[in-house]
Amino acid sequence: MAVHHESDRAGLDALCTRWREGSLIGDASLLYPEQYPDVWAHGRLVELNNRFWGNLLEGAEGGGRFASKWQLQLEGAGVEVRLLAAECLLMYYLPTVAVGRDRKVEMINATIGSDHPDLHVNSGSPVYEVLSGGVANAGQYYNSRQDLHVGYLMELVLRIKEKSPAERAALLHDDPWGFVRFAEEGERQSDAMRHLVCHLLYPEYFERIASNDHKALILRAFAELDSTGPEAGQDEKLYSIRQALKQRLPDWGEDRRDYYGADLEPIWRPVSRSVDDDADDPAFAVAFKKQIVFYGPPGTGKTYRAMRLAETLIRTAAVQRWGVGGYFNDLERADRAVAANVTRLQMHPSYGYAEFMVGLRLDADGGTTHQLGALPRLVNRMRVERAELGERALPHVLILDEINRTDLSTMFGEAFSAMERDKRDTELELFADGDDGEPIRFSMPSDLYIIGTMNEIDQSVEALDFALRRRFFWFATPYDEADLYSIWAAQWREQDVPVDWDAARPQLDEFAACVTGLNARIRELPELGPEYELGAAVFADLPYFVGRAWRNKSHGRGSGKYLWDGNGKPLVPLNSLWSLSIRPVLEQYLAGSDRRAEEPEELKHLLLSRPAG
Repeated sequence: MAVHHESDRAGLDALCTRWREGSLIGDASLLYPEQYPDVWAHGRLVELNNRFWGNLLEGAEGGGRFASKWQLQLEGAGVEVRLLAAECLLMYYLPTVAVGRDRKVEMINATIGSDHPDLHVNSGSPVYEVLSGGVANAGQYYNSRQDLHVGYLMELVLRIKEKSPAERAALLHDDPWGFVRFAEEGERQSDAMRHLVCHLLYPEYFERIASNDHKALILRAFAELDSTGPEAGQDEKLYSIRQALKQRLPDWGEDRRDYYGADLEPIWRPVSRSVDDDADDPAFAVAFKKQIVFYGPPGTGKTYRAMRLAETLIRTAAVQRWGVGGYFNDLERADRAVAANVTRLQMHPSYGYAEFMVGLRLDADGGTTHQLGALPRLVNRMRVERAELGERALPHVLILDEINRTDLSTMFGEAFSAMERDKRDTELELFADGDDGEPIRFSMPSDLYIIGTMNEIDQSVEALDFALRRRFFWFATPYDEADLYSIWAAQWREQDVPVDWDAARPQLDEFAACVTGLNARIRELPELGPEYELGAAVFADLPYFVGRAWRNKSHGRGSGKYLWDGNGKPLVPLNSLWSLSIRPVLEQYLAGSDRRAEEPEELKHLLLSRPAG
């Protein structure tokens, strides 16, 4: 499983072997070992680390970008140190699929420098094809904070070089758990780079996973398969789980046992933001608190995240309660459970206590009786399932879309206090009588999870009363550039766009930067602000417009000019997207502004102007 990838990785693994044997245990250059036999020697690593860590350029210093700072830090360095820096950059880029080969090669060659074109990576270089692939989507943080990850790698290798060749060989050949402990001991850390280095050097033992959260979620979902003790580390536990999966699913190939494959990923992985931060993952948060809310601007995928999280909660419980064999021997049952155990309600101003908890209805004699609302009916259904299935009964998830469009405190009524985790499964009486004349009794099950969504434009989080807010964990869901690519890639396939995705990717990258810049400006505007950011879904129709422009044309499909022409002028797809999708939204947002005429033009220029360079 750890060594599986969708594309052939033989070249990557061979390069990693050469790096371990020739450069880490030995000292030779990875690219030119015979010409430069001591590029990775201790002294050169000391110089490179001093140039980087001893001359940190932060914020806007040195041009504000990693590439410009990197060049300043390498200024005056000899060819061997520049080649070492380039090869460190090569190992940073090697595992990631999120950066195109051309960009990787450009950065590596710029690091080597223009004085040594003979050392540049080109189409004839052995590593050229290897750089077109990768083994992991390491996330936006991996791409945006190159300084932290490359810096960690340089310091890690320097610490390796402080050992004797025999000690290095022992650490890098026969001691995977010792190596990961060693990798965790350095003063400076990058979790993502550490995870990927461990995988590159010990692919049979470490997963191709860069995210701490992903590893923790997998451990949570498949905990019953872990046979290690409490002293085992995270990666040892994952290895134990992988061996158990091999035993219990012997007919599966490594592709099906891959955690990012179609069989396993839906069990453990909800959708969360690509940007790393210190906040808990929604899957852990909802398991503890029982209720969470995704809030943010329209179009940021809040409902999609809620649905994915609900699916993960149910599938994880199915694996834990039915066992791996029971789950995979009847996948249709698991699919039915996901469909049946997720209830989605659209909130609106007229939806209240009568619809949600209990209300009055006319009977045949003209009298009135109490009728259970959506929540008690769901709870009764869960009670029946629990009586029939016992511990094999699965949790339910209630999704409340746009929760701020109704009065939640009134809607929940007596159940408001029953939502709290320490009051679950405790019966209370509703202010209503059943058909038998007795008060209707109600309890909130411990395995009923509530996920809300909320558009900040409709009403801010701060406007909700404190008693309500403290019963939920709140997850901001702002615009996330990584969502653009997920949406565009899916639409590219669905629309059968006649332009090759890889050929269009450079201009899509440029436009993604424009969208990010547009949202940065929207956040700054006093008439708007963060709650008016444009979510990725607002830009979802771009592939449709590209397809329309090229559906009946073949000449020029490989030109790379799909959004802007050679002079930087926006082409039909961008103009159509602006006119039909973006401008109407912005004009509505600015309807009451004194600058409702000027502001959209400024934002249009910001969005459609091709980035310089």
